[in-house]
Amino acid sequence: MIHRQTQIPEYWSAFQLTPSDVDFLSNLLLEAGQPMPASELSLAVIRHRVDEESASLRRNLENRTTYQPKRTYTVGEELTFPALEFASGRVVEVRDGHNPDVGAFEVISVEMRGGKLREFAAHYTLPHRLNDDSVVLALSEDQEALPAEQLHVLYGQRVASALDAGLEKNTEFLRIGEDWFLRALMAEVNVGHLNLAEAVLDLANGGPLPTSIILRDLGLPPEIAGELQEISLNGAMTRDDRFDDVSLGVESSWFLRRLEPQEVRDLPAALRPARFTGPAQISDDLKALEVALDDELSSSLDETVPTEAGEPPKSVQVVLTYPHRRSGTLGWSRRLAAILPNIEKPRVPVRFRDRMTNKEFVVWLVREGRYIYGLRDWYEQNDLPPGAYIDIARGPVENVFFIDSRRHRPKREWVRVATNRDGHLRLETAQRGVGCVFDDQLMVFYDDASSLDALRGSQPRDVAQVVREVFPEIAKLSPQGNVHGATLYAVVNVVTRAAPFDVFAALTASGTYQPVGDNYWHLAETRS
Repeated sequence: MIHRQTQIPEYWSAFQLTPSDVDFLSNLLLEAGQPMPASELSLAVIRHRVDEESASLRRNLENRTTYQPKRTYTVGEELTFPALEFASGRVVEVRDGHNPDVGAFEVISVEMRGGKLREFAAHYTLPHRLNDDSVVLALSEDQEALPAEQLHVLYGQRVASALDAGLEKNTEFLRIGEDWFLRALMAEVNVGHLNLAEAVLDLANGGPLPTSIILRDLGLPPEIAGELQEISLNGAMTRDDRFDDVSLGVESSWFLRRLEPQEVRDLPAALRPARFTGPAQISDDLKALEVALDDELSSSLDETVPTEAGEPPKSVQVVLTYPHRRSGTLGWSRRLAAILPNIEKPRVPVRFRDRMTNKEFVVWLVREGRYIYGLRDWYEQNDLPPGAYIDIARGPVENVFFIDSRRHRPKREWVRVATNRDGHLRLETAQRGVGCVFDDQLMVFYDDASSLDALRGSQPRDVAQVVREVFPEIAKLSPQGNVHGATLYAVVNVVTRAAPFDVFAALTASGTYQPVGDNYWHLAETRS
């Protein structure tokens, strides 16, 4: 078979952009007339490399005679040897062969590329595999070669990374977000145009506004096609720190960064996580509980929620925790990720629609930190405590989602209430009016959130110390003194933001507590 270089993993692992690739990409973008992402360009380059290699092989085969033992050859003739990975050489000598068992035949001496001499049989009429024309044809067709699309699946990410690095150093190309375009095709957008764009967005309360709307007031040269005007403005606004591209789709949509909520640009204080620094080991039962709690800080975020049909769910149920209730946010957890769009931009506004009232409000999907901001007013209007169930469902269009809190007529229930007493967290069981469905193990009511803020301090607390502080407070509410792992996680997060794994690792590593089954734990000294 032909052993093509493009079929070898090492070829792509050492991939670097060549002048030939750059010329090819210039022509490709010129013909397309619009920016293209590195993922698309990498497929085009792989296809270009494969096509170039095929053309080179064809040229080699056309200019040389394919060696078969049955043929006769002359000095100076160029030969190609399919059985030797299509190595080539030139005939330098022809002489008679001597083998009584074979009969008359010839021997040719061939100077292979590289200078090595090798000898082959010629005018050999007895049966031989290489004398079969169909075998030589099969060798030449290279039927096992992977197509460019499959090579892209295997090596496309590596090629795209090398392409980004190579084009970054080339002044002929311009990066626009995740896309690349030719600088020569761009319209000139100066600082005056960008100041006008800022003014337009300012009048729109920061945005978002699509590029086509902003262009109306900028006065770019009319002889430049409208599509190129949009591309040029997108490129200039991408490079200016005043603007954020917050679009979900292909068309850019812009927002003034200074008018974005502070909690969208910076992680809210209540969401800044503490990490357990001791031995990080937990039992299989606690690992299963970690997955069930579905915290956005957990290690299973990038997994998808399994469904019977293998399709994304239309709705999911999540539980509101204290840090998110305090911040007016919701964790962008593994379960919720199956509903929300997989954005590449740092932050994107979408609309939530209350399923009961049908009222809409804007929330922000924040990629770094994995949270949704903008729910504080909705929480207050519905009087939702930490532990409340919240349903999120896909809406009628891609940027609208339904939200529901399973409200009902308020009724008095005995609940767990957290307070700050003399600088320490205290828990008690008390009656409160409850107007929603909640999780008993994750429920933590409170009367004064500002007093609880003092427990958190300016920096995340030590997780092990917080576990030691809150465990006896939870245990005293149970006749048996047992504490469920989920409740420990919920109460620890009143004092400091911590992932389930860190809470469970601190619980396990302390040696002070022992499991008593079903993820309940007991203070070992008390039990003994």
